[in-house]
Amino acid sequence: MGTAAEPGGVLTEVERLRRMARGERRSSSVPLLAFGALTLGYVPLAGQLSLLSLLYWSIVAPMGFLLVAWWYRRRLVRVGVGSGDAPYAKTGWILLGVFALVLPLAAVQLPVIGIGLLVLAVRQRNAYLGAFAVLFAVIGVLGTFTATLENLLYRAAYDLGWFQPQSGYFEGAPTIITGAAGLLLLAGGLAAMWRERRLAA
Repeated sequence: MGTAAEPGGVLTEVERLRRMARGERRSSSVPLLAFGALTLGYVPLAGQLSLLSLLYWSIVAPMGFLLVAWWYRRRLVRVGVGSGDAPYAKTGWILLGVFALVLPLAAVQLPVIGIGLLVLAVRQRNAYLGAFAVLFAVIGVLGTFTATLENLLYRAAYDLGWFQPQSGYFEGAPTIITGAAGLLLLAGGLAAMWRERRLAA
């Protein structure tokens, strides 16, 4: 009887350790929190056509991937859990080179960052991170190549009776959109952290 029950107990323990390892890796929370914070840092520059607004993501986006890589490397050394920093470090160095050599791409950093996160999510088979990466990329595309999101805000303002002499137009729509994107990533990161901590408990 005891020997028959042992395989089931071993499998249960293995599954528990596997869940703990998944939680300890912080595979979703760290990149989402990092890029959520960096996106909020861009809020004061949103909608500006200035050298500073272009340079912000050209420098900060690669540094964001390298920062996440450093955190994972440190986590691997301290806790012994994770796959290391290679994927995020490689993405960071690639983006740094691309943004430095192809300056026109500085205008499309948000979609590029979203795609970068999506590629890493696919490699990790991380559907949660992938979903937020797609949302971030879509917001970046709609904000960069179209005025879809801004027009929705102007229409909402007009319907609410605000700025009607200007047909609902008001300054600050890009700031609101960027802030919402940053808060979306932060919310996703905090939810992921809560889930990861439960798995690791």
